[in-house]
Amino acid sequence: MAGAVVSSVANWIGTQLVDEVNFLRHVEDQVRSLQHDLMKIALHLREADSGEEGDDDELRLFTKEILAIAFRAEDAIDNYILEGASPSSIIPKEILRSSIGKDIKALRESIKEAMKQLKQFRNIQFIAPRAGFKRPRPHGNVIQTYPHTEDANVVGRDKDVEVLVHQLTYCMEASVVAIVGAGGVGKTTLARMIYNDTRVKNHFKTAAWVTVSQQWNKKDLLIEILRQTRGINYEERNSMSERELVEAIYVVLTERQYLLVLDDMWEREAWVCIYPAIAHKEPGSKVIITTRKEDLPTQVHSNCIIHEPGLLTEEQSWELFNKIALENKDTQAVADAAALRLGREMTQKCGGLPLGVVTLAGLLRTKATYEWERVSRRFNSILLKVQGPSQYGRSIYQTLTLSYHDLPRYLKPCFLYLALFPEDAEISAKMLTRMWVAEGFVTTDDELVQENESVEDVAAQFLDELIQRRMVQVVAKSDTTGKAKKCRLHDLTRDFCLAKAKEQCFLQVFSSANQSNTKIVASTQLRRASIVTSEVSHPTQCPHIRSLIQWCKVELNLKIVCEDFKLLRILILHGVKTHDGYLPQEAGNLRHLRHLALIRGNIKTLPESIGNLSNLLYLEYTIACDQIEKEPLPNVLWKMKQLRHLYLGEDIPSSKELKLHTLTNLQTLAAINVSNWESEADLERLSPRLQKLRISDIGSQGLLDAVFRSPCMTSGNLVNLWLEWECGVKLKSTKPFYGHCQCLRKLTLKGKIEEDYALLLPPALVKLELSHSGLKLHDLMVAAGSLRQLKHLLLSQVYIGAKMTWDVTSFPQLEQLSMWYMFNLEELRVEEGAMPRLKKLCIADCPKLKGLPEELKSIHSLQDLELTCMSRSFCHRLFKRGEEEEYMYQAAVGAGAADDRGERGEDFHIIQHIPCVQFFIHKSLEGERTYVDEDLLPVLNYRPPWLTLDILFRANFG
Repeated sequence: MAGAVVSSVANWIGTQLVDEVNFLRHVEDQVRSLQHDLMKIALHLREADSGEEGDDDELRLFTKEILAIAFRAEDAIDNYILEGASPSSIIPKEILRSSIGKDIKALRESIKEAMKQLKQFRNIQFIAPRAGFKRPRPHGNVIQTYPHTEDANVVGRDKDVEVLVHQLTYCMEASVVAIVGAGGVGKTTLARMIYNDTRVKNHFKTAAWVTVSQQWNKKDLLIEILRQTRGINYEERNSMSERELVEAIYVVLTERQYLLVLDDMWEREAWVCIYPAIAHKEPGSKVIITTRKEDLPTQVHSNCIIHEPGLLTEEQSWELFNKIALENKDTQAVADAAALRLGREMTQKCGGLPLGVVTLAGLLRTKATYEWERVSRRFNSILLKVQGPSQYGRSIYQTLTLSYHDLPRYLKPCFLYLALFPEDAEISAKMLTRMWVAEGFVTTDDELVQENESVEDVAAQFLDELIQRRMVQVVAKSDTTGKAKKCRLHDLTRDFCLAKAKEQCFLQVFSSANQSNTKIVASTQLRRASIVTSEVSHPTQCPHIRSLIQWCKVELNLKIVCEDFKLLRILILHGVKTHDGYLPQEAGNLRHLRHLALIRGNIKTLPESIGNLSNLLYLEYTIACDQIEKEPLPNVLWKMKQLRHLYLGEDIPSSKELKLHTLTNLQTLAAINVSNWESEADLERLSPRLQKLRISDIGSQGLLDAVFRSPCMTSGNLVNLWLEWECGVKLKSTKPFYGHCQCLRKLTLKGKIEEDYALLLPPALVKLELSHSGLKLHDLMVAAGSLRQLKHLLLSQVYIGAKMTWDVTSFPQLEQLSMWYMFNLEELRVEEGAMPRLKKLCIADCPKLKGLPEELKSIHSLQDLELTCMSRSFCHRLFKRGEEEEYMYQAAVGAGAADDRGERGEDFHIIQHIPCVQFFIHKSLEGERTYVDEDLLPVLNYRPPWLTLDILFRANFG
């Protein structure tokens, strides 16, 4: 790992040579020589890295000395730039240059001496730097659909599933089921299979999944349960006390048969905090707990059912290995008997733990079969050295160690960086890769960046390679690309990752679980700090930190942060509170800052000094709630000419003029509110490099027209476009889309579209949302129905007619269709053969719709039907209810469960093939109309001012 850290330092210095050319031009040759020396010793350390698990303590200590040299080099260059750029500096430029020259000379001498000492160690092979190095591509085809999200590679759990489904749906005596086993045995995977099982979905009216983990917070757990069972907005998150949250959950669950999963529970105290909210259970309600603690289930509930998933047999382990490691191997490779024998031997040594088998298979899928013998030798060598508390711990550690040491040098710092995120966190893939770029792990002049690739593209490929190696798990995939949208580390993988990172002073995580002293104290080595608990006091002086990430809500003195951590590259603060609600002017002195995220805190606005952050690549700024008095943004963003990604909350007001046309590198401009804008000039000069554009509250025709005159509309780079304009403004033409936006995948248009205009849409759209457009039915069907790649379509108040027809050629790839607020719609027709791949249909608040189309029964791919706030007559055509029954109903018609819940209606045969049919009803205080909570469906395009959210979810079917 030492070699990878030194290499990342060399990469950062290379970044500085590009970004700070004005300050380094007088010492450029010296800095380049230092960078070359660092890269050279990094390559020589490769063999030392592979021997880290050995017994050579002297070598490990020596590599730490080399790390210290690299860190001193990094500090010297960064401090020189900081001092040279400071307007308050009193040191003459000549003295600064002389000083850095002497520092570099001393550092090069230290590196030279270290190279001599390194030769004294045995088994160190010296590797000459290679010219024109190119990043190797993994063997086989790159997977674009990830099995982790759908558990496609699960083996040997069918019996476990059947047993647990029976206990949940038929066993009334016990209300708590615990899945207990060692780390890596597949407890969470098994729980997820049960949670997603159609029989379980149909049995319970409400379900929620909450990950507890070791660092849990009572209020956060309660908020998550309430969010999944009732819905909760951001204002309620901040204002509701723990007692109020408990009462709200109690009321929601009182009359519902629910399923609650508490994943990765470690201590009884978490159950004690949650139990009052779920104490009064509807008969048949169940709680599933997953835990490694064998004694925890009986502490939680005396009558708890305990289920222990068994280890995989040798044949099951081999089957799982084959699914991953040999998936893309050709026939000749699969027929390699010697390689298969080695693979089977290594698989047996994983001890039947699925995590170990998957990790090993992920490594070997990147190797040709002739390389398996070398891997096997290394695997056996590690096995002899690994010490662990149990056989299971040793088998997991050996496979993780093997996979880690096999990582290319450019992936090791990327992998270790994941330890900064909290345990069990769902990590945004885009945020992660942008943080890698900000840290300098991928740079514009890097030899890893090949022709026609951006650094963001390469960083995304790095993440994809970690996924292919099964060192990172995928939680969610993008609707449009199928690539990873959210990812996570298994908790055992994170433990390993964190231990390795701490060994190299790469980072440190401050949490109540692992810190007796919860202060960030001064250190010459610590480079990155992650604060995951509010018990950590504000940081004291630690001048070498490059990344500071705060995940919990806490009050900070940001002036101290800006003054003490002057070398910061990344500053991310979640829910930060300051005593005066302002970011201090000193923030503008953070010359090296590349990534700044102020997420849902109490900061009212940004200071004008923020414009001094000339190297900033990423800026995110959102405010916690509506109660905070917001102030307009200062017109200084135009100074940040390196900025690539800008995210602002839609409720953040901007000044009447906010110059953006100078941001020529901008790739993302999201949630910009232009309600106060008077000038059209900047909107018609937006960067042609924009890939994602989101603008709200466009208040004039001139501003909307200016957006469509912008170079970004004709550059061909736009992938995601979201526009909202106010009443009185009309979109007059979508020709810019059709003619130039051939890469556009996601399109959202909220506002009136010219009635006499024939709608033209880009042919590559995968996701389309239209709201308040007022289109003619024929134009809409022709334009949208002909999109051959469209998978998601949402229509809200786009049609005021009484009849809608989907013809036989419509939507060949459509998977999800949502129709909201069609107040005049009476009849819906679907010609046989239309929408052959439809999986989910949502119809909300179409009060005059008489019934579902007969042809719906022919769409055999349909899995989910959601009906929200429909008329009584519509509902009675499906199920005839008793006059006195008043409740929220979730029908399970596919399994025949409707027979004992009510009499079938005349249209029941249309939906009887659909596995899950759900009614979501919300009763307003007026009692006349009903609306669904916005968390039950995607965010509503329109909410009447009189809308109320009734937490009881009750409606009268009488």
